[in-house]
Amino acid sequence: MVRAEPDQAALEIAHRLLRVTASLDAMLQHPALRIVLRRVARNHMERRALVDVKKLQANDHDE
Repeated sequence: MVRAEPDQAALEIAHRLLRVTASLDAMLQHPALRIVLRRVARNHMERRALVDVKKLQANDHDE
């Protein structure tokens, strides 16, 4: 199973969500912190994919 690799924007948002004092680059250098950061970033990417902007713009609330 291939996991989606988080993009830079997702990594930056995950870094802000985690509210850590270490920099993003420092977190990516540390193996354990890199795993946590990428997992949070993937979660963010999944949530971001669920939002359909076109549907929201059209005010279409059908499920």
